[in-house]
Amino acid sequence: MSRSIQSPSSTSSAKNIRATAARVLTQVQYGQSLAQCLPAAEEKIEFDDIPFLRELCYGSCRWYFRLNALAKMLLEKPFQDHDEDLHQLLIIGLYQLDVQKKAAHAAIYETVEAAISLDKPYCKGVINACLRRYEREHVELNKSLGDNPVTLYSHPKWLVKALKKAWPDNYLDIMEANNQHPPFCIRVNQLHHSREEYLALLEQAGIPANAGKHAKHSIYLDHAMNVFELPGFEDGWCSVQDEAAQLAAELLDPQAGETVLDACAAPGGKTCHILESATDLNVTAIDLEEKRLVRVNENLERLNLEAKTIACDANDLDTWWDGKLFDRILLDAPCAAIGVIRRHPDIKLLRRKEDIEQLADVQLGLLKSLWSTLKPGGRLVYATCSIMPMENATVIDTFIQAQNDAYQDVLVYSLQDRSWGVESGQGRQLFPQLTKELDTGTEQGHDGFYYAVLEKKAKEN
Repeated sequence: MSRSIQSPSSTSSAKNIRATAARVLTQVQYGQSLAQCLPAAEEKIEFDDIPFLRELCYGSCRWYFRLNALAKMLLEKPFQDHDEDLHQLLIIGLYQLDVQKKAAHAAIYETVEAAISLDKPYCKGVINACLRRYEREHVELNKSLGDNPVTLYSHPKWLVKALKKAWPDNYLDIMEANNQHPPFCIRVNQLHHSREEYLALLEQAGIPANAGKHAKHSIYLDHAMNVFELPGFEDGWCSVQDEAAQLAAELLDPQAGETVLDACAAPGGKTCHILESATDLNVTAIDLEEKRLVRVNENLERLNLEAKTIACDANDLDTWWDGKLFDRILLDAPCAAIGVIRRHPDIKLLRRKEDIEQLADVQLGLLKSLWSTLKPGGRLVYATCSIMPMENATVIDTFIQAQNDAYQDVLVYSLQDRSWGVESGQGRQLFPQLTKELDTGTEQGHDGFYYAVLEKKAKEN
């Protein structure tokens, strides 16, 4: 579906953040991600209003399938296509009442008044009637949603079915974790401090924190905070990175002086971690778009690290590869990102079932292309932030079956902390998790991720 969406004027945005949020959600409905459309909206509102706007947008996306079911029950007839922003405004009002449990008088009044900021005062009565009815009948309305996992866990039907088929013993926990706010995890730069040393610095600064359970340099903070308040952040002493993502460099295990390729490198967290892992590395980081490499270069600069960055299609070897074989390759493949829904809840609205198969073809193509650039005896780590077997174990199994010089290095996993992830036929699968440490109360838990470690057979003499 394609349709032009008018950006909110600065006046209407400042006057009513709910109207701005409704316009943003309308853009999401027509195929744009929050990462694409939120920044422009934020530029038009007061700085202090940005957290509220983000909460409305992210929260409404996170619970959209539940809230949309409620909206359909409350509306006598659906809004017309040209009033999609009003439907999203109703979703926002229900989010505040049903999920945030806001006081009804304030939430209803402000949401109804937002129809004026949308230049649609004629629909104030409809919005008011729906929200007032929810206020009166919410117990019975919510009861009707409890038996359906689509509305109970607020996931699209196709995804509920796919997760249940793939992980029948885990799918309910996966969806529960998808609806939580992720904890705040950082990676200690081992070139500056050990994890124990940095934990001591945090304690001195009065910042409660605990070591992660799996990644060797991971630390969880009790609360999210401004990164520039972290000890030495501007000097590159630490970086924000999910614990599961930190396992990539550990599995790659680069050795001093080696040549390494980081494919699909943006935004650069794994590139920097690789460079922090050994000395004198020759690292090439590639990504499809030049603008995505801006973040990679910014991260490299802050951490005082060096890598060669190239904007290119990884499949088109002639445009970027000089013919010299790599010792190690990290392929963090483009994927459906089902494992990071809690960070990007708009994935629930944007992703489609057919995307998975299409992405699997892309992933297999990248794997085949990059394999030819790996030295015999070299290592390739295949990673995705997805939990869909078609993108993960199936891709690796298909590749190994067709490639007679590739095998999965199970020894690598035996040397790692085996408490992370589960066996998935090929490689290991991590599910999104959130747990609370009993002794400290610190929330921990990694995103959903998949890893396979492939070794290229050395040539026989």
